[in-house]
Amino acid sequence: MRNKHYDHLNAPPKVALKVFKVAFFALFFVTLILLPSCIHKSRLPKLETPSPSRILSSHQTHALLNKWSANNYQNLLGHTITYSSHHPLMKGKQFTEIKSGYSISPLSKRTQGIGLASIVKIKSPSGNIFTPVTKDTYLSNLQPANIVATQTKINGQIKTHIDIYDPYTSKHQGSTLSYQPKIVMKYLNDLPGNSTLDIKGLMKPKKYNHHQGFYLAEPYDKNRIPIIMIHGLASSPETFMDMAEAIKADPALRNKYQLWYYFYPTGTPWLVTSSQFRKSYRNLIQKIDPNSNHSNIRKSVLIGHSMGGLIARISLSNPEEILHQTYLGDSPLSDIFSNAELQNIDDYFHYKPLSEPAKVIYLATPHRGSKIATGFIGWATIKLITIPAFILQQTADVLTLRFNDRDDLPDHTKKLLRSGESSVNQLQPNNPSLIALNQMPLRKGVTTYSVIGDLGKPLLNLKTDGVVSYTSSHLKSCKAEFIVPSNHDICDQKDAIKAVLKILNE
Repeated sequence: MRNKHYDHLNAPPKVALKVFKVAFFALFFVTLILLPSCIHKSRLPKLETPSPSRILSSHQTHALLNKWSANNYQNLLGHTITYSSHHPLMKGKQFTEIKSGYSISPLSKRTQGIGLASIVKIKSPSGNIFTPVTKDTYLSNLQPANIVATQTKINGQIKTHIDIYDPYTSKHQGSTLSYQPKIVMKYLNDLPGNSTLDIKGLMKPKKYNHHQGFYLAEPYDKNRIPIIMIHGLASSPETFMDMAEAIKADPALRNKYQLWYYFYPTGTPWLVTSSQFRKSYRNLIQKIDPNSNHSNIRKSVLIGHSMGGLIARISLSNPEEILHQTYLGDSPLSDIFSNAELQNIDDYFHYKPLSEPAKVIYLATPHRGSKIATGFIGWATIKLITIPAFILQQTADVLTLRFNDRDDLPDHTKKLLRSGESSVNQLQPNNPSLIALNQMPLRKGVTTYSVIGDLGKPLLNLKTDGVVSYTSSHLKSCKAEFIVPSNHDICDQKDAIKAVLKILNE
C-alpha cells in the first residue's frame, strides 16, 4: 500500500514540472536548428592565420627583384607584388627598370641600413638613359634608390609590398636605408661602348666628340646652387664620384647644391674645349633661366681637376688682346679676316668670360704646365693622339692660306699650322696657351681656391704630386690654399675631399 504521508516527497510540484518540460522542448528545437549548421561548418577547411609581416633581407629582395623584372614587373604565380614610390624624383612618374646593386657590382661596399641598394630608371618620353635638355646637355634618368620589400602570407598566397626610396633623404619607419656609392656610374660604365671612354677620348677625341656636354645628375632646381665638375686629361666624370658622394651624404650641402658634370674627349686642345664649354654653358643657362632671375645660378661653383682647372680658369678670364697677340702677332684681325671668318674665331680670342660662376676650386691644376708633358711620356702620348684639328678648328684652311708665307708670325704658330696641336702639347710649360693664360686677368667677383697634392706629406715636403709641381699649381690670388697628402689623382683623397667640403660650407 502506498503511504500517503510520503506522496508529497515523490511527486514533483506542478510548477517545476512545467519548467522542466519547457526547457526540454526548447533544447530539443535548438539542437534541430543548429545541428545542420555545425555539421556543415565542420566540413570547411580551418582558416589560416595570416603570417606576420616581415622585411626581406637585401639578398632575398635581390632574388625577388630578379624574378619580378624577368616577369616584366607583373605578379608572379601565387605571389602578388605591389609597390609605392617615395622617391622625390619619381613623383608622378613610373619606372622602366629597377636594378639591384648586387647585379651591378656584387663586391661593392654598401652602407649600413635596411633594404636593397639599387638604381631606378625613370620612365621618359624617349625611353633613353639621358633626356636632352639642350643639344649638348643631358638629364640622367638613372637615380640611386633603395628597395624595402615587406612580405606576408595568407591562405598560401604570398603578398609583397615594395617601397622605393631615395636612400640619401629617406628612412623606412625610422630605419636608415642602405645605399651603394657610385652605383649609377658603375651602371653606366658597364654599358656597351662606355668602358675606357676616358682613354678613348684622349686617343681619338674626334670620334667621341658626340659625347661632349653637360650631364645633370638631377632635374634642375632653382633653389640650389649648381656645382660644375670638369675632369682632367685621360679622365671622365667618374673621377669626381667619391667627392660627389661626400657632398650628397652631407644633408646641409645636399640641400644647398646640385651636381652637374662636364664631359669632353681630352685629346682635344683645352683652348678649343674651353670655347665649347662656354657655348654649352650659355645655352644651358639660357634654357633654364631665360629671364636671368635665378639668384643661385650666379653663385655657381666650378671645380676643375688638372686640365679641367685650366678650362675653368680661362672661361672666367678676360682675354683682352693677349691670346690674339700670342698666337697671331700684333696685326689687327680685321686686316686679315673677313667678318664671317672673325665670327668663327671670335670665341677663341675675344670671348666674354662667363658672368655667373662665383667660385672656382682648382684641384692639382697645372697653371704653368707639367714637365711630364715635355718628357718621354708626353712625347709618347702626343704620338698616340689622333689630333682632331688645329687649335683654330673652323678656320684652319684660312689660317694656312693667309699665314704660311708670313714672316711676322711667332714660331709656335707656324708649327701649329704645319702639324696641329693636342691637349698634351698645351700642357707643356713653354706652350703659348699657358703663357697667355697667366697674363690674362680673372674677371671681378670670382673667388678662387686651390687644393694641391704633395706625395711626401705628412713626413716630407716634396712639392709635387708626381705630375704637377707646387710651383705650377700655386696661385697667389687664391683666397685659400690646401696642401694635402696625395698623388695627382687627388679627387678621391680624404683630405682633399675634406678641403672641398670646407670651402662649400662657407
